[in-house]
Amino acid sequence: MRVVLLADRRFASRERSMLARLQVGLADEGIRVVLALPRGFERSDEGLFGQTVDFEETGLPLSLSWRASEVATRLRSTEKTGEDPARIVHVFGGSLWPFGLALAERLDAALILEVWRSGLVRQAQRLVSKASGRAGTLIVCADSAIAAQCVHDIPGVQVRHSPWGVYADKPLGEVFRPGAAWSVMIAGAGFDKGAFTACFEAIADIVREHPDMLVFADAVAARRADLWKLAEKLGVRSQVSLVDEMDANRDLVLRGDVLVLPEARGEQRTLVLEAMSVGMPVVAARDDFNTALIDERSALLVTPGDRQGWSRQLRRLFGEGGRRADSIEELIVSAHEFVATEHRPSRHVGGVIEAYEAAVGKPSIPFPGADTR
Repeated sequence: MRVVLLADRRFASRERSMLARLQVGLADEGIRVVLALPRGFERSDEGLFGQTVDFEETGLPLSLSWRASEVATRLRSTEKTGEDPARIVHVFGGSLWPFGLALAERLDAALILEVWRSGLVRQAQRLVSKASGRAGTLIVCADSAIAAQCVHDIPGVQVRHSPWGVYADKPLGEVFRPGAAWSVMIAGAGFDKGAFTACFEAIADIVREHPDMLVFADAVAARRADLWKLAEKLGVRSQVSLVDEMDANRDLVLRGDVLVLPEARGEQRTLVLEAMSVGMPVVAARDDFNTALIDERSALLVTPGDRQGWSRQLRRLFGEGGRRADSIEELIVSAHEFVATEHRPSRHVGGVIEAYEAAVGKPSIPFPGADTR
C-alpha cells in the first residue's frame, strides 16, 4: 500500500518527531509513505522519508483544484512499474482538509482526517458533509474523548481511536537537581487569557521566593495572553524568557523541571507525553478532551482559572525550603509507566494501519491495543 501523509506548516513543525515515528512504523509494515509538506518548509530529516513532495499551502480558493492536480500529477509520475498507486491521503492539520479532499479525489484515494483537538470536530463535520456519498472517508482521533464526540456529532462516518505514541525506554532524568536553578516551562496556545493569568500569578508567587528560578513560556502563547506585561507588573520579568515554537524546540523544554499547561483546549501534544516519559512532572488544567491527563497518575490537575489551585499544586512540587511532597516521586514513576504502556509508538502505528485498511475495505487482524468505534 502507498499512502500520502499531508501536514500543514504548523503541525509539521510541532509534531515532527511523531510524524517521523509514524513513517518508520508504517515502513516496517511494508507501507510506502510519501510525506507532503508545504513548499519552503525546512526539514532536518532528509533521507528519513522514502519520498517527499512539496506543495503550495495557500492560494486563492479557485487555485485549490490546480494545486491538488499538480501534486497528484507529480505523485503519479513517481510510481514504479507494478506499484500500487497512492490509495490513502492522511491529512494532519485542519487548514489542509479541503486540499486533502481535493487531492484524494484526483488520486481516487481514501481520505483520512486526523482530528487531534476537540475544536476540529465541527470542521470535520462540515468537510464530511461536503464529501457526502464519497466512499473511503474516515476519521482518526488521538484521544478517546474526541473520538466519542466525533461518533456523536458526525453519524455515518467511520471513527477510529489511535493514541499517539512516544518512546519511554530511557531511564528517568533528574529534575529539581540540587544546586541547580529550577525551571518552569509553560506551554499552550494562549487563547484563554484568564486561564494563563491565574496560572502565571501562582507561578510568580513562587518565583519571588526563589530568585534563581527561571520561567520559560511559549512565545506565541505569551503574546496572546499578555504574559510579558503581567511579568513586569508582578516583578518577575527578569526571570522570564520566551521560547519560539516550544513544541518544536522540545530538546530545550525537556531539560526543565516542570511542564505547565494553563488552558484546556482539548489539544493533543506529544511534548506532554515526552515530558512524562523522561520524568518531568506535568501540572495541567483539567481537560475533558485530553484523557492522557489523569490526576495523580500522569499529572497534577487544576481547574482552569483557579489561581489557588495552581498555587496548591505547584507548591507540592517546590515545597517549603525545596521539600517536595513524597507523592511527587510516585507521580513521576506513575506517569512514566502510563506512557510506556498506554502510548507506545507501536500502538499508534497499529491503530493507523487498521484505519487505513478499513478505509480501503481491506479486512485486517486488529493490532494489540488499537481501539475501534
